[in-house]
Amino acid sequence: MKTALSLVISYLAFCVFGIALCAFLYMVCEGLVTFVVGQHMSFFSLDFFKKGLVFSIPAVCVVAQLRLILRVLKINRAKKARIAEIDRNLVVGLLLHMLFCSLSWFVLFPAVADFAASQMNSGIVAINPVSTGYFRENDSGIIYYYTEVHSDGSADGLLFDTNKKEPTSVDVVQFKNLTTAGVSAYPYSDVLVRNAIHAPKGVSDSFDVYSTILRMGKKSWEKGLPSWLSFASLGLVIVSIYGFQFASSWRLINSIFTFLVAAFAAFMNYLYYVGKLPSFVMDLDYSLPMFDKAALLLMNFSMFVFFSAFGIVMCVYRRRKAKAAVQDYYEDEDADEDEEKVEVDESSGFEGE
Repeated sequence: MKTALSLVISYLAFCVFGIALCAFLYMVCEGLVTFVVGQHMSFFSLDFFKKGLVFSIPAVCVVAQLRLILRVLKINRAKKARIAEIDRNLVVGLLLHMLFCSLSWFVLFPAVADFAASQMNSGIVAINPVSTGYFRENDSGIIYYYTEVHSDGSADGLLFDTNKKEPTSVDVVQFKNLTTAGVSAYPYSDVLVRNAIHAPKGVSDSFDVYSTILRMGKKSWEKGLPSWLSFASLGLVIVSIYGFQFASSWRLINSIFTFLVAAFAAFMNYLYYVGKLPSFVMDLDYSLPMFDKAALLLMNFSMFVFFSAFGIVMCVYRRRKAKAAVQDYYEDEDADEDEEKVEVDESSGFEGE
């Protein structure tokens, strides 16, 4: 009971603080995206915070479920518990892991999808007009300098064309009422901000994978239960990862394995959504007529079976190894006691019959 309560409190605390922190960081990032150099900077927006909640809840809950696995491993290692207590902790942890996964994929995530749909047309932020007095270069090597920006989004200023054959030659053109869309900074409002804080490719690709899965989850929920069941089959894979805490005798290796396998499963789902899996896998979509994403369902179920089997085999192996180690320990203790008795008998001068 104490272990279960500890795991529940740890899970809920991680979710609450993790979601709040991620939503705040999302709000700050959106503030940077809409920020224009030379204008007032404001990072606090309730609409952005709501979007941050929708964006962060699924990721934080899944990470919390993976963290629960590591918490069970830590509890068993820290206390040096007996085998019976370890078994009890493993069963409690597995039941809680399955419970939290079920609540997340069939209650919380659909609620998040409904909330996202209700907020779709609210909090739309207008594109901030660019400011004057700064040199902005577009991707074609043309530099714009705005001297006046009009309310309709057009501007007056100077244009510097640096794409000349002579290295010292620059064409300067004065313009009026020219659209500011020529300096594209998508998704940022200002190219100067984009160039200053542009995220590394690895980070942007990771966000693209996660955003694609979120978008597909929302579409699946809107299509109905069969489509959502195919999408939520990823939750089965998360459940099966529980056995990877037995992958190695080193806790660090188990932690790495747990998160790598989860990332692999998410990436395989992403490849399905973008149509980059082999054709023989994609063709499985027509094998189950009642599911519009049969290939996804079968792929996730296959990973669930494989990972579960791996976890069960490794659990049995680690348990037998632990029992053997305990038995060897007590045999060594008995041998030491026998040696001490022999030494006492010899020192007393008596001989055994």
